[in-house]
Amino acid sequence: MKINYYDIFLDFNFKELTYQGHEIINIETDQDLELDAVDLKIDNVTLDGKKVRYEVANNKVKVNTGSYRGNLEVDFRGKVKDSLVGIYRAPYNGSYVISTQFESSHAREFIPCVDHPSYKAKFKLSVTVERELQVISNMDVERVEEKGDKVTYIFKETPPMSTYLLYLGIGNFEELKINNTPEIIVATVPGKISKGKVPGEMAKKFIAAYEDYFGIKYILPKVHLIAVPEFAFGAMENWGAITFRETALLADEKSGFSNIRRVAEVVAHELAHQWFGDLVTMKWWNDLWLNESFATFMSYKIIDSLYPDWYMWGEFLMDETGGALLKDSIPTTHPIQVKVNTTEEIEQIFDDISYGKGASILRMIESYIGKENFRSGIHNYLTKFSFSNAEGNDLWLSLEEASGKPVSKIMSYWVLNEGYPMVEVEARGSRISFRQERFGILNVRDMTYPIPLTFEINGKRQELLLESERIELEAEDLKSLKVNLDKAGFYRVLYKDLNPVLSSDLNLEEEWGLANDYFAFLIAGKVDYSDYEKVVRHLMNSDNHLVVLELSDQLSFLYSINPEKYGKISLDFHRLQTPKWAKREDPIGVRTFSTLASSLAKMDEGYARELSLKFSQYNELDGDVKRAVAIAYSVSQGAKALDTLLKMYKESKFDEEKNRILTALLSMKSAHTVVNVLSMVFTGEMKKQDIIRSLQYSLFFPSVREAVWEWIKIHINKVAEIYSGTGIFGRVMSDVIPLLGVGREVEVSEFFQKNKIKGAERGIQQGLELLKAVSKLA
Repeated sequence: MKINYYDIFLDFNFKELTYQGHEIINIETDQDLELDAVDLKIDNVTLDGKKVRYEVANNKVKVNTGSYRGNLEVDFRGKVKDSLVGIYRAPYNGSYVISTQFESSHAREFIPCVDHPSYKAKFKLSVTVERELQVISNMDVERVEEKGDKVTYIFKETPPMSTYLLYLGIGNFEELKINNTPEIIVATVPGKISKGKVPGEMAKKFIAAYEDYFGIKYILPKVHLIAVPEFAFGAMENWGAITFRETALLADEKSGFSNIRRVAEVVAHELAHQWFGDLVTMKWWNDLWLNESFATFMSYKIIDSLYPDWYMWGEFLMDETGGALLKDSIPTTHPIQVKVNTTEEIEQIFDDISYGKGASILRMIESYIGKENFRSGIHNYLTKFSFSNAEGNDLWLSLEEASGKPVSKIMSYWVLNEGYPMVEVEARGSRISFRQERFGILNVRDMTYPIPLTFEINGKRQELLLESERIELEAEDLKSLKVNLDKAGFYRVLYKDLNPVLSSDLNLEEEWGLANDYFAFLIAGKVDYSDYEKVVRHLMNSDNHLVVLELSDQLSFLYSINPEKYGKISLDFHRLQTPKWAKREDPIGVRTFSTLASSLAKMDEGYARELSLKFSQYNELDGDVKRAVAIAYSVSQGAKALDTLLKMYKESKFDEEKNRILTALLSMKSAHTVVNVLSMVFTGEMKKQDIIRSLQYSLFFPSVREAVWEWIKIHINKVAEIYSGTGIFGRVMSDVIPLLGVGREVEVSEFFQKNKIKGAERGIQQGLELLKAVSKLA
């Protein structure tokens, strides 16, 4: 079967949130046609203008076409939902826009279609709306026709693309146009376009850089960057009409480095998809990672080339590799390429494995074959499969042809198998041995991996492909040793003797890798606390922002689990480091100070009172510093700060500021206050999209965690329903449960055994496994 094009006519009643539709689908089929359709009313179906028998059942429209070449026409009606997927209402300030989110299988909630990524087709859209409204879609507007008190926007035809990339937005938009080819248009709801210039100018640079790297021009005439006021995900790569959560798109010079860098990464990620995912698309969701891993990897690569002072590969390790290493070390993991049988399974694999691990493996293979060979292979792959669909093996073959190295052999193993190895390094006399085993923080099935091993012995670089369990090398007079250079390999390294590596000249990435590995070994019981503390004490006074941020995260987590057991080392570290970074004025320095100060304020009320004195100058502060000061003010003032912070939250114009204040509110020690703030999601005072973030930020203090747990038990179904069809609830619970459940492990486990949340099963099980591991540290 083949779908050549969809010609779609829609007439909206914006106030009633309904629409009538008529579509012409040009098909070539040798058997009866099945269209996907969910919550749509089908009024009429014709072939060549003649009515034809059809049946609507099980979210399908089964049409008696037989063998047919020509036009199928469907009349249908739909409703705009109050959800976060399909076609939905996104509210703001007493009004709303209509927006769409179709990945992975929600286009069928908008129009009857063959909602499958491999059935690419051209789309031509005509949309009738009230005169005062604007319409945005993938292509630019061909013309606008007046129809009484309404107008019809007629859009140019798209190139062949998958249904999940179709976009429609209706409402009152402000737009900022960036002079460029293609035209770049930032769109926001009224009053927010002032933060559109920074992302628009970034997009201009990113598109030019991608065109140069891929050797393929961006082929559409324009790209919209659309800030949607209520949005479940960070962003969505609809071809030519990319949608974003407001905090993932809107920024200005006062936003602070953390926000600006985050906006850059998300914009670069979605623009990478315009080639890798939109121009060339996976055949089926088994290869979702092909889209997401590559866009993730490329976003850091492109930003690093344009903003080298941002140190993006360090950010990559913290943002992508670290989370993937953790989630891939438990029994409930999955291969990068995972078999997907049903649409319900798709949403649960948008996770750290599909994004972070896949991107980390791409970084590892680029390091193995060389940057130019990697680039050449990508160009050949995109050229060969443009406007079509491909599989993972197609990419490996392309990289293999470009490099002459056994990419298919290596990558097939890493992509088709779950988990990753730990390499144990031991020096005995004049010999060094490398022994691998699969790493797990709980018991996992052992495996042997093909590891592109890189190491330095006494400052001399060496590399080999370790395919066996063990190998020994000669090494006379060992003075220094480090393994996994630049932390480019997706594996951990355990040294039987720490002294040679602590005597080595470690770069920023390698220091981060040492700290990250040994915290994982502590959780897994591979080392005792004294070995972990030895690494921490060695790195305690580091000037490396990567290792400082990593240790701050680890020690804050340990403090939260058991302040009596881990309080001294955590306070020692934060009291030593925070004043050092307070003197820095560069973006990375200010951002690092903000993280340290935010954590120290929660542990040390004296420091919180001192830092909160800056709250009187809040509006003049750097965006990153604002966050730390607001948290300090909340912690030190407690209930006395509530009215002030709530007023600021409600009056804040931009979500960027709302999120800072929300984080501060959730940092209070008052359990009653925190659960009342969480409940704002049910009154409309908090955006639905922010409840998940709120749960993550409310867990530092044990007394608050207890109240949050009681709140979750009461409201879990309502919160899960908010994210129905997205998979997000399960992914966030995998991060929430490990801390939330400390001290109540049996109760939490039994609760989730009795209360199954559809679409969140994998994430909840991951959380329970992580809880089992980290509970041993308490």
